[in-house]
Amino acid sequence: KMEEDTVHFHEMGLDDRILKALADLGWSQPTLIQEKAIPLALEGKDLLARARTGSGKTAAYAIPLIQRILTSKQTVREQAIRALVLVPTKELGQQVQTMIRQLTAFCSRDVRVADISGKADISAQKPILMEKPDIVVSTPSRVQAHINAQNLQLQTSLEMLVIDEADLLFSFGFEADLKSLLCHLPKIYQAFLMSATLNDDVQALKELVLHNPVMLKLQGSQLPDSSQLQQYSVRCEEEDKFLLIYTLLKLGLVQGKSLVFVRDVDRCYRLKLFLEQFSIPACVLNSELPIHSRCHIISQFNQGFYNYIIATDEQGLENPARHSQKTPEKGKKKKKKGKDKEYGVSRGIDFHNVSNVINFDFPASVESYIHRVGRTARADNPGSALSFISHTELQMLAEVENTLTGEGSHDSVLKPYGFKMEEIEGFRYRCRDAMRSVTKQAVKEARLKEIKQELLNSEKLKTYFEDNPRDLQLLRHDKDLHPAVIKPHLKNVPDYLSKTQRQIDRQKHFHVCFSPDGYFSFKQKLKISKII
Repeated sequence: KMEEDTVHFHEMGLDDRILKALADLGWSQPTLIQEKAIPLALEGKDLLARARTGSGKTAAYAIPLIQRILTSKQTVREQAIRALVLVPTKELGQQVQTMIRQLTAFCSRDVRVADISGKADISAQKPILMEKPDIVVSTPSRVQAHINAQNLQLQTSLEMLVIDEADLLFSFGFEADLKSLLCHLPKIYQAFLMSATLNDDVQALKELVLHNPVMLKLQGSQLPDSSQLQQYSVRCEEEDKFLLIYTLLKLGLVQGKSLVFVRDVDRCYRLKLFLEQFSIPACVLNSELPIHSRCHIISQFNQGFYNYIIATDEQGLENPARHSQKTPEKGKKKKKKGKDKEYGVSRGIDFHNVSNVINFDFPASVESYIHRVGRTARADNPGSALSFISHTELQMLAEVENTLTGEGSHDSVLKPYGFKMEEIEGFRYRCRDAMRSVTKQAVKEARLKEIKQELLNSEKLKTYFEDNPRDLQLLRHDKDLHPAVIKPHLKNVPDYLSKTQRQIDRQKHFHVCFSPDGYFSFKQKLKISKII
């Protein structure tokens, strides 16, 4: 698209206060989804927009919401809830609220936003809703709970409805809540559905919510092309996965902020405890942690307090269709786990400037692969993705390749990662030594210890640290858990192994290397004298 054809923010008829906020955010011109969606939304049209994660979808609907509220208040000053934004997860709810507050920085008295998706008691949130914020952000279940408690009345005042990450709502179990709360909305309102994919659930929502919508399909491919996103795979079995991740992180072959995805929560802690043996700090993000702690972890990661998050994409992301159709069997009690059903990492969450995504365990579906890898190479930033592939994961790798390249194509999207495992055999005994310390009991104790620790952190986050934001930064989430016995000699790379690495360097073996600025092709690496 030619520069002269681009519609700029100041040409959209936006309020000066919104333009000032956009300038403060450093947004010189709209993204493609914003350029197309904002003018249509300001005309009052319903929208169904499909665009890739990181394309600016949130601002694409938030700006029209704010503009319409400002325009409405020029004639009707009565305070009322005029817009409802529905999201599938609490983390996304908080991020939507943050974005709206940034966009209303110069009109915050005229446009107020409240996120009620958190775990606070319904009664504790009632005073917030009694003040009738202009925009309410929430999960469908929490909105329905407030409607049932008569804390929320939308039938006479609501003008706009947004469903963000619409393709996830049903898979997160919100179908019944959503259909119920739609009965409490007025007959006429403007609606936006924002989604990364147009699956059957989105088509069903379109029929329920939209009236003669304009469809925006701005996503050509499901992931950025190879000039922006470099995707690699390496064949390695279970023990080799731990050996390789140790080598990548300890020798600095992975640089910049990285998300490491594993298949379940136990694996999160197993990997964290393993890395602790070598003094490699990482924090775990999972559904068992309190919402305040999870959001604080994301915030600190975005601010650069630590470089590695180990995460698992739970709650239906591995196979959304399966979860949307699954019903509990009669007579069987569901086993209760301390997990938050409104948790999600691989989609929607706005991780800033992620250089690398590492699939320590390959995802169980093509959709999950796309969502995980979509955490990097967002907007115009470069990124890299590396997947560890065991023999049991080869079939799913083939499915991912077929989806991304098309059936019958001989081109491979995931290029072989140029790494020879025999070159790091000298580190294997150290990894085995560390893995022996990470027992099932150690993992169990680590999970329990961190939950207790984060519950305490969460209370602090809600009370003392609200009044002392600077002290909030002192509360870190990547501290050692130490349920396994830490062996001090594993912290350093001994001289004889350092010499081995210098020999490798002299032999001029070239390896793929990641950098904070994205991928830079084959660079001579593995040169260390002594790492502390």
